[in-house]
Amino acid sequence: MKKVTFSISLFFFWIKGKIEVDSRFIKTDLANTILGFIPAGKDQQSIPLKNISGTTLTTKYNLKPIILGLIVLFIGFGNISDHFILGLILFILGVGIAASGIQTILNIEKSGTPYLISVPFFEKKKLHMIQDHIHGALAANTDKTDLNLFL
Repeated sequence: MKKVTFSISLFFFWIKGKIEVDSRFIKTDLANTILGFIPAGKDQQSIPLKNISGTTLTTKYNLKPIILGLIVLFIGFGNISDHFILGLILFILGVGIAASGIQTILNIEKSGTPYLISVPFFEKKKLHMIQDHIHGALAANTDKTDLNLFL
């Protein structure tokens, strides 16, 4: 069994999600949040490997948070000379909002419907590891039912 734990939010990196891949199932345990930081339960699923047709990994750029973050960043940068603390807070907040617009998404195709797992850009390596584990489990699952390998 392979298990990978990752952060779900950029600001609140302590809110974690977990995916386990074994020879029969993919088990997800993701935290649900309101507004990206208020914990509101969990999303747990067990997806049989035989129902998965494949996975894709993409990077998505949401323009609204990026533009809003840049506006807040420039406002904070402009206020640093007059009100240093307020300007610094707005600057840091703007950088965080802009960076949260860059997300990495793992799309698991299960029975023809997509199951999306979205994480901040800095967790891309972990999602790539999860995708490799899923591809390995799918290959092993296919090989164990292929009669040409036994004959």
